[in-house]
Amino acid sequence: MKRNLIAIAKLIVLAAILYWLARSFPKENWEALRDQPKHWGLLSIALVTVTAANVVSFLRWRLLVKALGVPFSAIEAIRLGFLGCLFNLISAGSVGGDLFKAIAAARQAETKRPEVIGSVVVDRAMGLLGLVLVAAVSLQFLGSGPLSQQMDWIRRGAWLLSVIGLVTLATVVIAGRFLPLHWLNQIPFMGRPLYRMAQAGLILDRKPTLMISMVLISVMVHSLLTFATFLISASLYQEHPTLSQHFLVIPPSMAAGALPLTPGGLGVQEMAIQKLFEQVPGVSTSFSGLITAAMYRLMTFVVAGIGAIFYFYA
Repeated sequence: MKRNLIAIAKLIVLAAILYWLARSFPKENWEALRDQPKHWGLLSIALVTVTAANVVSFLRWRLLVKALGVPFSAIEAIRLGFLGCLFNLISAGSVGGDLFKAIAAARQAETKRPEVIGSVVVDRAMGLLGLVLVAAVSLQFLGSGPLSQQMDWIRRGAWLLSVIGLVTLATVVIAGRFLPLHWLNQIPFMGRPLYRMAQAGLILDRKPTLMISMVLISVMVHSLLTFATFLISASLYQEHPTLSQHFLVIPPSMAAGALPLTPGGLGVQEMAIQKLFEQVPGVSTSFSGLITAAMYRLMTFVVAGIGAIFYFYA
């Protein structure tokens, strides 16, 4: 009886979340997507690509957890990753779900709970670093002409953040053991847990191979998501931006969606995609970045739904 009640409760929670996500999707976007001709084969490949990118990011986090000596299986990392993916869509920005993932992971880690929570923070930082790296390199080398003033500022900001991130990583790898983190122990009540969480960030100390692997995986994840968006555009429009033009627009837009302004970055990311595509020379006037962004958003809902079922019943 208890097992059946738990199963029913899980179904109710899952249905409530999916209903909320469906209601949060703007009505005008539903109508635009309904009326737009579609190539279902390309959309299917895009959905598989988005799902694969998310799974790869979950396995990236597992590398950190394993380095901490916590025995997380790949299946468990994927389950918890999908939990974070689901709650990313209903919390501020596109990173809020990490809190839920960290709490769920800490409950299973027993003796290393602060370290596991710290690993989630480090993993998210690595993911954002990969995102700004892809944005910086794309804006620097893939443009077919001069960038608009706004996109040039984005390019400079992406390079600045990339350099800061890479220098910080190099510092941790080379001299992490010398960083004065012991002062955290002096903070009343929370000092010891904060110190242990900070220590999780030092797992990269003298591990350049792990650092390089994390950065490369992050770059791959965001490249896959950009490629998936290109497939979505190709499935909706005969005259669509090139893959290079998508790399100019999608990574900066995803960075905007990570800002804690709206649940899951809803609206912010879509508007960024629309506005940036308008600034790319050569994009057909019949192409709507907003409709492509809406289809990508809908696809993240589908992936989150698949992930929720996997989390509850795997």
